[in-house]
Amino acid sequence: MSKTASETDLPPFLQERLTEAAGGKEQAERVQGMMRPADELMRVESLKCFKASRLSFADMFSRRMVERNWRIILARSEVHADGSGKFVYNVEAEGRRMTYIARAYPWDGIEKVGRRADGALRDMFGALFVGEASEERIEREFATFDVKSEGDMRTTAEVIGWTPANRSSRHFDTVVDSLAAGKQPEADLAYLMRNGGFQSSGRNGSVSFHGIPRDHPLSHPFYADMFAIYLVRIFSIDLVNAIARRRNPDAAQLDRSIARNLGIGNSSGQGMCVALQRWPHWVATWVVVRELALAFTKNRAITANARSRMHAAIVHTIDIYKASDPQVEDYVTPNEEIIANLEAIDRWLDDADASSWNEFAKKVAATFDGETREQFNSLLIDLEPEFCDAIAPWLRSGSIRRRDFDPRMSVAVLRGILRRNYTWALEYDRTLVSTHQCFWYHSEDNGEQRRGERVIDPHEEFESFIDHIGLVQRLASVLTAYGDDARMGDVVLDHPDLHYAISRVQYLDGIPYAEIRDSVAHKDFIPADLIRFYHACLGMRGATPLSIRYVRGTFFQAEPLPQDLSEKTAPQTTQVSTQKEVQV
Repeated sequence: MSKTASETDLPPFLQERLTEAAGGKEQAERVQGMMRPADELMRVESLKCFKASRLSFADMFSRRMVERNWRIILARSEVHADGSGKFVYNVEAEGRRMTYIARAYPWDGIEKVGRRADGALRDMFGALFVGEASEERIEREFATFDVKSEGDMRTTAEVIGWTPANRSSRHFDTVVDSLAAGKQPEADLAYLMRNGGFQSSGRNGSVSFHGIPRDHPLSHPFYADMFAIYLVRIFSIDLVNAIARRRNPDAAQLDRSIARNLGIGNSSGQGMCVALQRWPHWVATWVVVRELALAFTKNRAITANARSRMHAAIVHTIDIYKASDPQVEDYVTPNEEIIANLEAIDRWLDDADASSWNEFAKKVAATFDGETREQFNSLLIDLEPEFCDAIAPWLRSGSIRRRDFDPRMSVAVLRGILRRNYTWALEYDRTLVSTHQCFWYHSEDNGEQRRGERVIDPHEEFESFIDHIGLVQRLASVLTAYGDDARMGDVVLDHPDLHYAISRVQYLDGIPYAEIRDSVAHKDFIPADLIRFYHACLGMRGATPLSIRYVRGTFFQAEPLPQDLSEKTAPQTTQVSTQKEVQV
């Protein structure tokens, strides 16, 4: 059988931080024993329920901007009567200077959903430079955007990435009209623009992630992505203010409280599932950090102070659910049900006879659905900010682990790894076609991953890797033909196609929570389930599936504005507005 998390050694960094915070080895072992086993946690049924927390990337990045006194200054802008314009921002971050530029195009009346297939058909394009860009370089990048043909649009390694985005057809013009009339918008607003993806990591000639200097503040995984989304949010606010002023010099400007409440819309598709299969050590890193933080809090006593903070957190979370779009898919717990469950938990707090959060969490898990359980778990994580911040660096360290192949390893040793880590995969019954009925491929026409059904749909020859269970079973089957003393190098010489399988098994050995223990190729697999997991790790709130393949939500809603950064303060109270616009 595979080991539980408590039976597997944590990475030394996490073990050290845990021992220090827990007050010794004995208490650290007690905490580690509260970590849920991989057989339970690494099922899609569990992962889909994860919710954003202090350890989500957007949350960590937002705090970093405040704590390290980032400066984002609108250096110049020009806006025309048709709503087009150019904006240039100067960024000062931890001794580094960056430039961000944004090019707005006239609204053409076409609703754009943000798929990669839209190419250059976007309402705006932005570019984030690694360093400070000259005026001549800025103008060249603006000219590149105006080509409006993605196949002909090229940048250089001075650019971290492009930020395409689209207007909200419901809210953007409504807000401009209100401001131009000298009044604040009345409608509940969640965002003014929707993220159209972050074109980076070598795309269109941009610098690769590994090309960003190690000491650069955006060299942390997903920080460049988060900053890019954040900058579009700021630009959307500046743009509506500027267009309103262009129409009327006496126009109102968005009230700071309303502006802070605006996030950036986002809709993600099923291609995220392929990324999770391709980079299993990312998943392992995210889960082990989150689960360790949760176990640490569960080990703590329920004090009056902690009880009070949990009350406040539940009230705030209920407000978020009340303001979020209703869930329309039957495989998602309705917001109303989660709200009712959280209200019940809130009442329990004052009557709780549990001495520790672990006892209380067990009652929650035994009483309510998985989504309520994981929402409460995220609130528990947030109760221990110091420990979260102490172990957060592993989110960077663990993600840079590299897959390697050891040709000297014996067949006996590899068989032992398979028995230790992959019993669940070896026991998986693949005799029914339904267990591997679907395949995934990258569509040139749509620019993203699509899912097809074997035999029925074309393009199976272009299949992307997602069938890790089938891969492990084939590897185990081939190894039966070899003696214990044979080496992996010899096996690969005979079966070159197994190089990836062997190296994957080798480099993931010893990593807790290293594999998702379900078949993504199963006909009944719902891609939106893993998209929601991915979004929770990134920090999205109000995630709402539009179908089994797409999930929408909002980033950075109610997070600090540049004015807050300059004052080195984060908002103390937040109110999240309803997101009503449908994206597909």
